[in-house]
Amino acid sequence: MKKIMISAIFCSALLMIGGCARDISSSTYDAKTLGEAATTYLCTVIKVRTVSVEEGERLEDNRTGQMLGALAGGALGNTVGGGRGRTTATVAGALAGAAAGAYAEKSLKSQKAYEYVVELDGGHGLKTVVQGTDVVLNPGQRALLIVEKGRSRLAPY
Repeated sequence: MKKIMISAIFCSALLMIGGCARDISSSTYDAKTLGEAATTYLCTVIKVRTVSVEEGERLEDNRTGQMLGALAGGALGNTVGGGRGRTTATVAGALAGAAAGAYAEKSLKSQKAYEYVVELDGGHGLKTVVQGTDVVLNPGQRALLIVEKGRSRLAPY
């Protein structure tokens, strides 16, 4: 019965943590921006590279994973031994679970993205935009740089 409870806690933790990841797709818009005009520039892609986008770069930024990992690890440790040995196993399980949970949350909140450097038409300089991998643009390709409040994105021209 305890193993079923631990499995349920672990699965719930993964679902909660996975929901924390931000959608960085170039096709996703915040509902608050509907009806607002964005400024759009013609540009040419100069450089593309793959990058990683992370929320919570430091392990201590991943508190949900730490907490849920500690609960699951402590519950698992509590099934081992008896007396002081059980207490030691519970504490060790909670500590190990907290670390594992923080790493799991960090991993689930990390996404691959593309960093694009584009040259704006008319000699208006270079701009850099990082966005999800749903749209792939190549160096030399014409594109539209769409700039709105708080977010920019590139789309094929």
